[in-house]
Amino acid sequence: MELEGYFIRYVDVMANSSDEDFLHLRSLTLVIADGSEIQEETQSLVARNGKVPAGIFGTVCSTWVGTYEMKIGAITFQVATGDITKERADVIVNSTTRTFNLKSGVSKAILEGAGPAVENECAVRAAQGHQDFIVTRGGHLMCRRIIHVIGDNNVRKTVYDVLQECKKRQYASVCLPAIGTGNAGKNPATVADDTINGVGDFVGKHSTGSLKIVKVVILLPHLLNVFYNSMKKRESLMSPTFQFTFSGTASDVPEHWSDMNQQQPCLVQLQPRLSEYKTVMGKFNQTCHSYTIEKIERVQNTLLWKSYQLKKSHMDAKNGHIINEKLLFHGTDAGSVPHINQHGFNRSYAGKNAAAYGKGTYFAVDACYSANDAFSKPDENGRKHMYVVRVLTGLYARGHAGLLAPPAKNPENPTELYDSVTDDKHHPQIFVVFSDDHAYPEYLITFRC
Repeated sequence: MELEGYFIRYVDVMANSSDEDFLHLRSLTLVIADGSEIQEETQSLVARNGKVPAGIFGTVCSTWVGTYEMKIGAITFQVATGDITKERADVIVNSTTRTFNLKSGVSKAILEGAGPAVENECAVRAAQGHQDFIVTRGGHLMCRRIIHVIGDNNVRKTVYDVLQECKKRQYASVCLPAIGTGNAGKNPATVADDTINGVGDFVGKHSTGSLKIVKVVILLPHLLNVFYNSMKKRESLMSPTFQFTFSGTASDVPEHWSDMNQQQPCLVQLQPRLSEYKTVMGKFNQTCHSYTIEKIERVQNTLLWKSYQLKKSHMDAKNGHIINEKLLFHGTDAGSVPHINQHGFNRSYAGKNAAAYGKGTYFAVDACYSANDAFSKPDENGRKHMYVVRVLTGLYARGHAGLLAPPAKNPENPTELYDSVTDDKHHPQIFVVFSDDHAYPEYLITFRC
């Protein structure tokens, strides 16, 4: 059944549970509708009930470690850590004061990045009288317009108004900061809820038009978990309903993967002009800027990916609303590359280069650690190899030599173990995992000194 480009409009289930083992269905209605129909149905529900239906919120997924997204109706809602002044979008939102001249934090960075002409334009428009937001040119930022909003205002209404303005101007993408969490001192959890609800209000009351992407860019990493928890709350609203999994569809693997032509595994060399290449390169260059990258390849291994995602689902359910996944590095020699591409980081690599924190597979927070010749040993041509790896670190404890598995969380319950171990619980630089499916080799970087 071909479902691409369609949504499940609604599922109406009436059931009686007579005992613990059986659920008796009385009726089931499943209607497949296209995007315009689901939009109309959503608006109708809002009109009848006065609130956004939980069904417009999709599941939370991670397209890149440190980036989470979910569908809210026809909108792709994303949250990521980063520098909003480096983002490329039609609109960037600046959270400022009622005088529209805040010169601190993210607002200062936006105004300085945009340039003095934008700052002057903002001052002129602010002098024209009371208004909830001001629209200026983008200046030197990679956007067409900047919408300056008042951080002390109601965040839910502010987000709604911003999206309305974007729709009116026929823009497709907008980047927002965590509005009001800086100078205005708002509670981050409340801001996260209000931001998502603001998007939901907009989707529920309007056709979204050209607007497709709403992205929140967070400067402080700890706020990512706050927004993630808020997104998961919306996802959990759907948990009492039946969830349908269509096996064998493109959703089994990341959408950006290339056609594999039945090849397992498949290495796809990234072109330097692609944003995917630039993102991986940027992560590597944070601590390895003195090295030269020869190529970056995406590792596509369907079996490893599914196994890893299954483990991640179990860990997410077990640990609650914490971020269980990290993007780490692993240096290796050329001879190990084919084996890792095919089989992942299995136990035969345990303690191969280090064992100070246990006999598991080691991953580094910083690329420069894995770039050491002891780990990424140069081949006969001077080339070195390093993987960028998705790792399920979950809940972790400090490791020590001789460990064959993570320690128990509670000595009185030796079967409940931590998920991984580290060199330092408070400032970790190294993580060690002991299970094959706790890591997925996402990218292979070939580089030289």
